Amino acid sequence: MNVLLIQLDGKLPNLALMRIAAHHRERGDQVELRYGADFGGLFDEPFDRVYASAIFERSRPLANRVLSAHPGAILGGTGWDRTVRLEDIGITTRAADYSIYPDYEQSIGFAMRGCRMSCPFCFVPAKEGRARAVGAIADIWRGEPWPREIVLLDNDFFGNPDWRERLNELRDGRFKVCFTQGINARLLTPEQAEGMASVDYRDSNMAERRLYTAWDSTRDEARFFAGLDLLCRNGVRPRHLLVYMLIGFAPGETHQDRDYRRRKLREFGALPYPMPYRRTPELVGFQRWVVGAYDKRVAWEDWEAANYQPRQLRRLPSAMGLEVACL
Repeated sequence: MNVLLIQLDGKLPNLALMRIAAHHRERGDQVELRYGADFGGLFDEPFDRVYASAIFERSRPLANRVLSAHPGAILGGTGWDRTVRLEDIGITTRAADYSIYPDYEQSIGFAMRGCRMSCPFCFVPAKEGRARAVGAIADIWRGEPWPREIVLLDNDFFGNPDWRERLNELRDGRFKVCFTQGINARLLTPEQAEGMASVDYRDSNMAERRLYTAWDSTRDEARFFAGLDLLCRNGVRPRHLLVYMLIGFAPGETHQDRDYRRRKLREFGALPYPMPYRRTPELVGFQRWVVGAYDKRVAWEDWEAANYQPRQLRRLPSAMGLEVACL
C-alpha cells in the first residue's frame, strides 16, 4: 500500500502522523510525508491511503483542498475535527515513527493528558478529559544515540499527579526539556516553582533557556505575577519567561486592555507574545508590534498609522530616525 501523510501546519513533528506512519510500516506499506499544499501532483504514483492533519482552524481551507485532490482522504486534528481519535480510524499502536522527520533529533511526547482547568476558549478538557499521568520520561526518550532532549506536549504539566517523579527523572537524567505547551503560573506552589527551576528548561530547539506560560485576563494579575515571582525567587530569570497573551477573545476588550498586559510584562522583564483569537488586521498588527519588539521603540499610534507595517514607518514624520532600527 502506498500511503501519503500531509502535515498541513505546525512546526513540531506531528505525533499523530508519526503513529499513523508506524501503523502502516508495521504492515510493510510505503509511507511518504509532505507539508502544507504539497499534497500530490501529476507525476505521483497513485496513493492508496491519504491522511492529513490540521492543528489550526485557519488551515481548514487547505484541508478542503486536500479533500478535493483526494476525495477519500482521512482528515483529523484540532483544526479539523476535535472529536476524531486515531483509534476511531483503526490506529491503535503507541509507537511513533520518527523516520518521517529524519532531521529531528529530540524526543517528543506526553507524560500526561487532560487539564485541571475549563477555560472557555480551550478544547483540551472536552477532548482529553481530566488531568492524568500517561507515562514516564523513559517512555518518551528514544534512547542512545539520541540526545537527552525532551519536548513535552503536556497541556497541564502540574496537573499530572506524578509531576514530582517526572521532574526527578528530568533532573536526574540530565535532560534538556521543553514544556512547549506552557505551565500554569497562576497555580504554582513554592515546591513546584523550586522544582521547575531545578531542571534544564529550554525552547523547542534546545538553544535558549525558556519557560512558557500564559496571561489571558487582567483578573488573574495578582496570582499570575505571584507565580512568576516564585519562579524568579528560585532562580528563573525574567528573560527566560515567554508569556502568551490571548487577545481578541474577551467581550469588549480594548487596545488599552491588551496594552496594559504587554506593558506589565515588559516591566517585569518577561517576553510577551500576543495570540489573536480572531485574526483581524488590528490584532495581528498588535502581535507583530510586540513579537518583533517594535513596541520598545515605536508608539502604537505610529505603528497603527503605518498600517502595522515596519516599512511604512519611514513615511511618518513622527517616526523619523526610527526606521533604521525597525527594519
